[in-house]
Amino acid sequence: MGMIYKARQPQLNRIVALKILSPDLSGDPAFAERFSREAQSLARLNHSNIVAIYDFGRVAGFYYLLMEFIDGANLHTLIQSKQLSPNESRRIALEICQALQYAHEEGVIHRDIKPSNILLDKKGRVKIADFGLAKLTAQDGQGSARPALTTTVMGTPHYIAPEQVETPALVDHRADLYSLGVVFYEMLTGQLPLGRFALPSQRSQAIDVRLDEVVLHALEKEPGRRYQHASEIRADLETVTGKLQLAPGGPVGVLKKPRNWSFVRQFSLMAGTALLAVFFYLLLKNHWPGRQSVPIPASTQAVSNAAPEIPLVGRRFLVPLHLTRDQAADVTRIVRRYQREFVVLEHRHTEHTRDDAGHVHITIQPFPDDMQRLMTRMKKELDGVLTAEQAAIAQTLDLEKLLPNTGRNLVHVEIWRDPNGEEHYVESANPGPNATGSAPGASPKPMPPRYRSYLLESQ
Repeated sequence: MGMIYKARQPQLNRIVALKILSPDLSGDPAFAERFSREAQSLARLNHSNIVAIYDFGRVAGFYYLLMEFIDGANLHTLIQSKQLSPNESRRIALEICQALQYAHEEGVIHRDIKPSNILLDKKGRVKIADFGLAKLTAQDGQGSARPALTTTVMGTPHYIAPEQVETPALVDHRADLYSLGVVFYEMLTGQLPLGRFALPSQRSQAIDVRLDEVVLHALEKEPGRRYQHASEIRADLETVTGKLQLAPGGPVGVLKKPRNWSFVRQFSLMAGTALLAVFFYLLLKNHWPGRQSVPIPASTQAVSNAAPEIPLVGRRFLVPLHLTRDQAADVTRIVRRYQREFVVLEHRHTEHTRDDAGHVHITIQPFPDDMQRLMTRMKKELDGVLTAEQAAIAQTLDLEKLLPNTGRNLVHVEIWRDPNGEEHYVESANPGPNATGSAPGASPKPMPPRYRSYLLESQ
């Protein structure tokens, strides 16, 4: 790409990083317009895990970017020095997910995620550098091409997604997720996932076996079978690790130690709190409104203690289990993860076409064998967070209804947008035109996101 210098900005008296792009780029007449357009987009990326761009322009024939200076090390150095524990690797991956999700929502793709582009400051905070610069130097689509630039300059081929080589014109944000899978595998094992690679848990007993699935899902060759959003990777990582602290206060690999209070101090605090509680009770008991307390049924307690994010479709099945709040949170994360995996299976067994009216017709073939394997794995994982009594109750519930019906039966769907831009869909067991419209006065049901994706693909 060019050269980068540590510099001082005199007006603000601050240390900055000055990147001067290769002078060869100034010979491309289309680059000036592309540089200005893309640099403005990058400059709007305001996120704690992305290196900030302060200024950009052209001076004396040189294009430059003035960026935030990160005083620390890059991830490549840390991997080579074997300073990363599995916990630290997961924390770094979670912060990368945060940055990628934000950038992708802003319409910016990195295209070159690799350890040398991931910096960590002296407090251990992750900063991703060179966001979107691959696009600055890519072919502009108007015949002004620099065919070797992305391959020879933009880094190691081992980190790029297969579609970046096979169909570069069709690359989208999911290529970054593949690259993140490679980086995460390398953080965990110190090796690249080349050829028929061993699973992370096979290389080290310290690595949770559940991380194998996260890595494999991110490294799917076909983008449609891969994770679709960085937030999904983060959710699955948090299912394994819990919500780790994402902004550590100490250096990389050093965790804050809990405050070491003596027994006397702890006892004094507890006793003082108890005395205050008794004092206020005696003071206010005669003024408290007289109400007869009514015992709360166990089923209601289960609902109130359940995590609020449990989907409504699952309450019918999960409430009889009388879950604690922590169990409800774990069950919710497990069910949602398998619902996402179901959508991947559904896409794999789906064909779609578009008719002259602009309506999209999709046919979803049943996949009972894959469905059974998925349900077996989900039930086994659910048993891991349930008590023996709860697991016995779960065996009596039809947990397959937590997943869409398309896995068991042939389903035809017609989806379309009307002239007002409103979305409509009709499911049917038979093919053919289904566009009957909504009944007068009926509230249309929102289109499931997994159907909407076909509508967007066809536009």
